[in-house]
Amino acid sequence: DGNKLEKLPESFINLIQLQYLDLDDNLLKALPKFFGKLTKLETLNLKYNQLKALPDSFGKLTQLQHLDLDGNKLEKLPESFINLIQLQYLDLDDNLLKALPKFFGKLTKLETLNIKYNQLKALPDSVGKLTQLQHLDLDGNKLEKLPESFINLIQLQYLDLDDNLLKALPKFFGKLTKLE
Repeated sequence: DGNKLEKLPESFINLIQLQYLDLDDNLLKALPKFFGKLTKLETLNLKYNQLKALPDSFGKLTQLQHLDLDGNKLEKLPESFINLIQLQYLDLDDNLLKALPKFFGKLTKLETLNIKYNQLKALPDSVGKLTQLQHLDLDGNKLEKLPESFINLIQLQYLDLDDNLLKALPKFFGKLTKLE
């Protein structure tokens, strides 16, 4: 946390019992391939680094519940991200994401999704499968419309759509009755 690490040492592979890892505010440009060996991780903070991509092995972190990738340079998420089915909190704020993968709806335990200040033009229909979602921040993207499946986000209590390109809200919007 708050150092100048540019890479992780090979010896990191031995920390197989590690459950909590905070590497925020460093200079990491990439994660090593062996990062997926840290399969006991439940909380991972990688915010404010310089990550451009995540290794495919990232999908082996199947116990992750809390993942913070805020303030990096990610352009896309790896296909293996689909395996992070225990995720409850995901922060992707301030990256360079142009789209979310079609499979994103498989992350059905998500309760909080922060994805503001990216370059999203649309959301995949599968976002409607995130039925446990309570907090969704989409501020500062390039969204022109919301998918019809959005109606399924019935647990949603907080929604920020500021600074997008929306011209109208869908008719079903009034059915999201838990919004505060």
